[in-house]
Amino acid sequence: MNILILERGEIGSRIPRSDRRYEHVKKVLKKAPGDRLAAGMACDADGIADGALGEATVRELGDSGMVLDFKAFDGALGVPPDLAPLRLVLGFPRPIQAARILKDLTSLGVAEIHLTGTELGEKSYAQSSIFKDRDFRGPIIEGAEQAGNPRLPSVFTHWSLRRCLDEIAEGEGASRGSRILLHPYGDLERMGAARSLEAPVTLAIGSERGWTEAELSALRAAGFAPRRLGERILKTETAAVAATVLALAALQIL
Repeated sequence: MNILILERGEIGSRIPRSDRRYEHVKKVLKKAPGDRLAAGMACDADGIADGALGEATVRELGDSGMVLDFKAFDGALGVPPDLAPLRLVLGFPRPIQAARILKDLTSLGVAEIHLTGTELGEKSYAQSSIFKDRDFRGPIIEGAEQAGNPRLPSVFTHWSLRRCLDEIAEGEGASRGSRILLHPYGDLERMGAARSLEAPVTLAIGSERGWTEAELSALRAAGFAPRRLGERILKTETAAVAATVLALAALQIL
């Protein structure tokens, strides 16, 4: 944790001992009442006004929990850096992988994550609590804490790729930017050869068994150029991070 992130309403309120942040402040940072630490107010992509960088001061720290005050830095120092103009469309991964993927993509600064059902994806994944209950907040907060930036990505779920593409199209502005679909099979150009991309960038990565021909056709019709990451077939979580890093490098962000 490189920054402690507070949610709206937590300033001046008791954070219980069961909260992982309590353990970090008390046992890892070894803070005491009156001590200060780097902090930020969570800022969702839709723009919570009090999203900011600053410092938290420990008001209370005892057996029942802790109470923190927060003061934002003045001027530009208190404004968190923007997220990258990057969107990921991702076939539902294994639930055990989902939290890691959300955390990693958040730490890399991805602005939007669209989790979608696919024809070859395991149908039971969509019945897991992380998808049914949209239990995304914990992993993305952890990713933001790692990055030291309280801006959080928007996370969406879709039952099928076609519905996902339709909903993305409905919410888009005039510029669609660059669109790339990643597929491990066929004689495709490598994504690494795309040295420059036009923002915003949208990447589409299938579930563990990839995209079907029907899904590939739908993606191509929506303007996605097919690419591959290399000769090896990667897990969804590895492919998501690798493709994101390549896209950020092409955008000259990373």
